[in-house]
Amino acid sequence: MFMKPLRSTFAAVCAWAWLALAALNLADVAFRGRDKASLVAAAVLLLTSGIAYVLGLRPKAFADAEAVTVVNPLRTTRSPWSSVTKIDGTRTLTVHHEKGETHSWAVQASPRAQRKAERAKPDPRLPEAVAAELAGRTPVTFAIEHLTAQRGPGQGPTTTTWSPLALTTLLAPLTLLIAALFT
Repeated sequence: MFMKPLRSTFAAVCAWAWLALAALNLADVAFRGRDKASLVAAAVLLLTSGIAYVLGLRPKAFADAEAVTVVNPLRTTRSPWSSVTKIDGTRTLTVHHEKGETHSWAVQASPRAQRKAERAKPDPRLPEAVAAELAGRTPVTFAIEHLTAQRGPGQGPTTTTWSPLALTTLLAPLTLLIAALFT
């Protein structure tokens, strides 16, 4: 069974807001701009949109019966369950595998969120057993529970690959910006 990817809602909302703003500004530049400054502005908007995609929309973590996958800004690590030794973390979700460990950019908890979860009082509306289990829960502990619940018979080595799309969304506008500045 495939689970819904775990990602940062805050980062995704910020990224989408920036992309909407950048699209409006690019439309304005396309209609009004005809000079070098317009080209530089368009390149900067495209570069910052690439950064918004890579940092806000791309990172996620998910698992199925075969493997746990951590998608970070530029690389994706897929670890079949046979190679996963443990999944843990306090500030970031960490998948330990035969090649080392992979930290997730998408699933994090600040020290403040950790302290708040530790101090939280049990919800009196919940049964005691459920309230006790939820005590001290952070987004990282939630993710660990959901990822490990997907554990299956997946076999094979851990693979890490670079994302051509993520690299292109950063390098193409950067190249355009450099060309615009130095021509």
